[in-house]
Amino acid sequence: MNLINLKLAVRNISRNVTFSAVNILGLALGLSIFLLIAEYLAFEWNANRFHTNYQQLYRANLFTPAKEKGDYYLPPGLAGAISSRVPGVRQVVRMAEGLGSGVVVSADSDGGRVFTENNISYTDGNFFKVFSFSLASGSGDLSGAQTAAISATTAKKYFGTANAVGKTLTVKNQFGNTTYTVTTVYKDMPQQSDIKADILLSLKTLENPAFRNGNDWADPNTLGPRFCFNYVLLDKAADPDKIDKAATAVMAQVLPEKDRNDLKFRLQPFKYLHLADGFNYPFQTTGSLVMVVSFLVVALLIIVIAWVNYINLSTAQALQRIKDQGIRKILGASRFQVAGYHFTESFVFTAISCGIALLLVVVVQPFYNLFLEKELSLKILNQAWYGAAAISIVIAGYFLAAAYISLLTSAPNGLQAIKGKTGFVKGNVLKRVMVVFQFTISIILIIATVTLYRQLSFMQSQDLGMNIDQRLVITGPSVVNSEHKTASATFANELRHLPFVKMVAGSNNIPGQGYNFAADGITNLNPSPGDEKKSYAMLIVDGSYFETYGIKFKAGNNFSEQDINTGWSKAGKVILNEAAALQLGFNDPALAAGQKIKWGKDYEVVGVIKDYHHLSLHQSIQPMVFLPAVADGYFTIKVNSREMKAHISQLQALYRQTFPGEPFAYAFEDELYGRQYRSQEKLGTLFIAAAVAAIFIAALGLFGLAAFAAQQKVKEIGIRKVLGAGVVNIINLISADFIKLVALSVVIASPIAWFVMDKWLMDFAYRIHMQWWILALSGGIALLIALVTVSIRSFMAAMANPVTSLRNE
Repeated sequence: MNLINLKLAVRNISRNVTFSAVNILGLALGLSIFLLIAEYLAFEWNANRFHTNYQQLYRANLFTPAKEKGDYYLPPGLAGAISSRVPGVRQVVRMAEGLGSGVVVSADSDGGRVFTENNISYTDGNFFKVFSFSLASGSGDLSGAQTAAISATTAKKYFGTANAVGKTLTVKNQFGNTTYTVTTVYKDMPQQSDIKADILLSLKTLENPAFRNGNDWADPNTLGPRFCFNYVLLDKAADPDKIDKAATAVMAQVLPEKDRNDLKFRLQPFKYLHLADGFNYPFQTTGSLVMVVSFLVVALLIIVIAWVNYINLSTAQALQRIKDQGIRKILGASRFQVAGYHFTESFVFTAISCGIALLLVVVVQPFYNLFLEKELSLKILNQAWYGAAAISIVIAGYFLAAAYISLLTSAPNGLQAIKGKTGFVKGNVLKRVMVVFQFTISIILIIATVTLYRQLSFMQSQDLGMNIDQRLVITGPSVVNSEHKTASATFANELRHLPFVKMVAGSNNIPGQGYNFAADGITNLNPSPGDEKKSYAMLIVDGSYFETYGIKFKAGNNFSEQDINTGWSKAGKVILNEAAALQLGFNDPALAAGQKIKWGKDYEVVGVIKDYHHLSLHQSIQPMVFLPAVADGYFTIKVNSREMKAHISQLQALYRQTFPGEPFAYAFEDELYGRQYRSQEKLGTLFIAAAVAAIFIAALGLFGLAAFAAQQKVKEIGIRKVLGAGVVNIINLISADFIKLVALSVVIASPIAWFVMDKWLMDFAYRIHMQWWILALSGGIALLIALVTVSIRSFMAAMANPVTSLRNE
């Protein structure tokens, strides 16, 4: 790099402080947003790929004609048959995620620490042989019954130290009270892992009926109920397609007869467990490819807009110094030496902008991480090729920008340069194209943001078919047995006597949190072929559930107290929603009331409720079957006081008195239900940030182009002012072309945004429709910003002394 060019570049930057600051700010802002989005993209793309054997790892799925995306829950007894009978399978690890959640007591810590744990899983003894999670201490062996592995953070929480091998924990969950010996302490599972567990319990423990508390469906050797993930490690030379066929054949031999013909075994590559490798991916994933690709496009567009803005501003500034270049050429400077100066100046601008961008990233990083609920940093770009890609994009932008500026400001000889002529006639056309491109992208982002928030507002404002306001939800006891069932009934009755409580309902799940389980095989008494394969969402509730949530009956009656106390299996009673009644073949859902349906045996439909949105409006209402029981998974309290915080201590005392040793946990139902929309809210916020940044950078570029136009027309402006032209005439002279460019951007952006957002809205079961005013509003915002930006620069030119501009003619 030429030292003289470096000094000249620094001098020119310091002479034009305002212009240079605006230029650097635009590029720095674009680079910082690009880097922040790149962190997120690298995090998502690299999920689950830290395992040593990830290329040979797969998750097993079962496909049926009724399930387009397959089912990753398998009967646990299938693992042994696959492992022993299918050549090419090295190992199979079963994992029942979250199945062991409950209350945990550290039996040998001082005072015995007690916590509710929602992230406890059962797994096989070879878990740490297949997965590459780092061990802090211990053997990593979970092959023995009543053995456990815990994370380092969990060990410190219960024992005050990570050295917890040999210590014991008592887990109180649906399988009773079981004591486990800690054989392993593992380092906390990375954020980039889709497998997460604070405590791992030996699945072998459940082989003993004494540790199942009557829940024989959880026998690890069963081939019936499906509740385990199966992770399969293949030999390096194994063909996954051949494994699929062989495993399907094995299933046909060992599974119950009703499942043999329809089920197909398919392996999902573990590296695509988080993100699919395409939009038509046949398996379920934990991440969103659509969101990742969307932000990849946004990141690239933002960085392109930033460079285009830099080019426009730098070009306007360079053309003001075209005469200086002419003098240098007359004094003997070659074309390449002049170009070298532009490359040097662009390097200085880029270096300063990169430095400021890195500083902005460091400042914003904590808030960004808090918002995304992830621990991101620039270090994540060191993984694989992500950092090299980010640096390459920045370097490519620098070279292209410097080359374009050099070409645009070149002149065949020094005399032409002194006259203010350049050698690149089409430069003005290309710069206009750049402005149109910038504002087209900005308008698309504005339309996307408005549409997203309208859809979110639409979903949150719709009638849910139930009432979730002033409903307090208390989590029920972790241990489920006859003793706790009696205590739960007592607790509910005590609650009803409190003056601030209107109603109390018990249920094993609540709105916004999913269902108890899904079931098929439910039909009317005269089923058609295929009816038994249709799926129903099952929810266990007591008789107060519907009234507490304000759910209306369409026909029939509620469960009786006898139904609740007897339980759904013995009572043989169910309640349907309208969707379930229709799926069962009743043309009028009300006609289902009083009829019988078959689910292994006959059940009487005592009532039909009106459909309500148990889950968010992102998905359609599922056919639901309600089962009567003394449900104590959750207690929902309808209160008559808005000052509930003053009553929490009273509820807590009553709960601990009724359920000694059980932690008290509560939440408000409207808040729980609203959490379903958090991902859309985050997406909307990120789009707002991207749209604001894009329109801001585009406005800076337009400001630069207006400055260039004012410079090119400086003599014309001077002559017009001498001849009597007013300020408004001069502003119109400079602004008219730019407003036309932005208007053209509106015309181009509108159909593109309409098409893209209409496709996006198709993913929602309940959606708004694109309307013309969204396009008009977004275009109006862009036009207003452009008008203000150009008018400011035009006003400055209009107020200039015409004598100054004509003096140089």
